[in-house]
Amino acid sequence: MFTSTINDGDYGVNRLKVLDVYSLRLLLTLLMLSGISVSVGISSWFSTRDSKHQIEELFDAQMLQTAKMLELLYHDEADFKRPQLLPQILHVPDSQVSSFAEKADALKLAYEHKLAFQLWSEAGQALVFSDNIGRQPITKFVQGYSKKVFEGELWHVFSFFSVKHKVWIVTAQQDEVRQELVSQIMHNAVVVPLIVVPLTLLIVSLLFYILFRPLKSFERELMTRSPNDLTPLTMSLPKELVPVRRALNQYISSIARFIARERRFSADAAHELKTPLSVIKLHQQGLEGLVGEGDAERIHLAAIDAGVKHMSHTVEQLLLLARVDSIAELNVQSYPLLPMVEDALNQLMPLITDYEWNIDVDAALTLNCDRFYLLIVLKNIIENACKYSPAETEICISAEQIIAGIQITIADRGQGMTMAQIASATERFYRVNENEGIGAGLGLSICHHIIDLHQGQLTLTPRENGGLVVTLFLPQ
Repeated sequence: MFTSTINDGDYGVNRLKVLDVYSLRLLLTLLMLSGISVSVGISSWFSTRDSKHQIEELFDAQMLQTAKMLELLYHDEADFKRPQLLPQILHVPDSQVSSFAEKADALKLAYEHKLAFQLWSEAGQALVFSDNIGRQPITKFVQGYSKKVFEGELWHVFSFFSVKHKVWIVTAQQDEVRQELVSQIMHNAVVVPLIVVPLTLLIVSLLFYILFRPLKSFERELMTRSPNDLTPLTMSLPKELVPVRRALNQYISSIARFIARERRFSADAAHELKTPLSVIKLHQQGLEGLVGEGDAERIHLAAIDAGVKHMSHTVEQLLLLARVDSIAELNVQSYPLLPMVEDALNQLMPLITDYEWNIDVDAALTLNCDRFYLLIVLKNIIENACKYSPAETEICISAEQIIAGIQITIADRGQGMTMAQIASATERFYRVNENEGIGAGLGLSICHHIIDLHQGQLTLTPRENGGLVVTLFLPQ
């Protein structure tokens, strides 16, 4: 059952990591661009299809209109019966212009050589034609529209019989004319989206940046917030994020109430335990006077004494923690540092007598602090250095003035800490070795909180060749 729970937890964490990968901004951008692209694509397809159909109708109507104009302008009816009559030929020069993108002058129009016409008598005699289509009939004499291939080119042809003049009128147009116009429309239908989509992407990205800016500000507010800051969030947010802010404020309020209850319990429990421990200590000392030097009972009394000392130390730490948590304002003044270090060492007698001390603190060095609480920090850190260091090893205390303040360093030759242990060292009730009965895991947490109140920093680093270096930075 225990193994299954771990696997399920790992699966949940992995699944959460997968879900956290996607970006809401990116997703919305892709959805909008996909919608715009699909809409533009469908619109372009329908536009091209309809345009092609309309172009076909337009040019067909043009050929019909040209045929009717030729009928209207032709009057040489009397000459139709003369077989020796030579046909009239319209010379169409090749302008050497083959597309809309090129230009031609007014006398050599770009598309003149791609348009043609023929007039035939009812008997099949050529009357008038343009020389770019030839003397032979381009199509059978049947009224209507048709397509013919002439000299490798596809032509659209319209045949019309004039009852008034008894002539066949044939107008023709190369398919290339229509296809080029359709190609240009299709080209525009493709080019326009290629311009519109990147421009839309730029505009959408800019809009999303502006719209998501409150969310980024909200994120920065949460990321930079101190763990001890349990005040409600008050920053202005869009309506959609107001419920999130409200839920977070409710959550923060619940945590604040829980922490307040925890602190009250710790303080009350410490006060309640202090008196029974004093009574036990008193009776233990009384029993020591009744028991002889060689009696076995002294072993049990020694165990009671060690347990009472350990419990008393824990109670003192809990009371100190409650006091530090309730600090409203520090009494910051300028104090010389060296006397504070000496006071801390004197209060730890006789614990410090088994170690070699290397103290490098300038007597003229002063710092701005609350002396009472900074002395607690120095005592805790020096006491830890003694507890975790072998006897007769060197413990170094040094201090120096740097640009922004005072830096105090306490280095020992103890068992040291790993980077993982250092990351959790300032958490409450954390102990490096849970199996050891030394301390309650509150000392570094109290020190870290006091240094935070001074707006300073407490850092732990492994010492070269073994040991730990504790650095205190206090701003001036």
